[in-house]
Amino acid sequence: MRKGKKNRSASTPVDSTGTDNWVTPFRDLKIDVPPPEPPPEPPPPPEPTPEELRKQKLSPADQELLKAFGGEEATSPIQVGVESAPNAASAPKGPMLTLAVERKGRGGKTVTIVRGLKGLDTATLMTIGAEIKTALGIGARFTDAVLELQGDQRQRAAAWFENKNFRCRIL
Repeated sequence: MRKGKKNRSASTPVDSTGTDNWVTPFRDLKIDVPPPEPPPEPPPPPEPTPEELRKQKLSPADQELLKAFGGEEATSPIQVGVESAPNAASAPKGPMLTLAVERKGRGGKTVTIVRGLKGLDTATLMTIGAEIKTALGIGARFTDAVLELQGDQRQRAAAWFENKNFRCRIL
């Protein structure tokens, strides 16, 4: 017995035109698919309330005055550390922050540690972290309400926090 290729052309019938004579039952089937409907228009944005319009027009100083005299809360979450006082140019009255430098356990990298932010809520901590990273152009992260800044940034960070009405002590 000889092993060889089978003649496959003989097994399938071919008509005189050279095409298969097998006929598909779906040859004459025609399906009409309607075009998809356009997506609905989004609803218009809600009209701002008169309160929101008034808040948008107030400067940050006016918002602080409004808060100091028992009005609505100020919109800036960073101002949580500020005590309400009509004399805003006086010494900072916010929480006392301690700024120190550490290298231990960080592979020789210098890190500035800012302690004293424990009393603030999470949204305020996130805002502080984002703003100080942008303002100082450095990396920063929070671990258990302790802010870690890359490098020895004690002087620059103290100046930034004092500008935001926090009291600072540099170790």
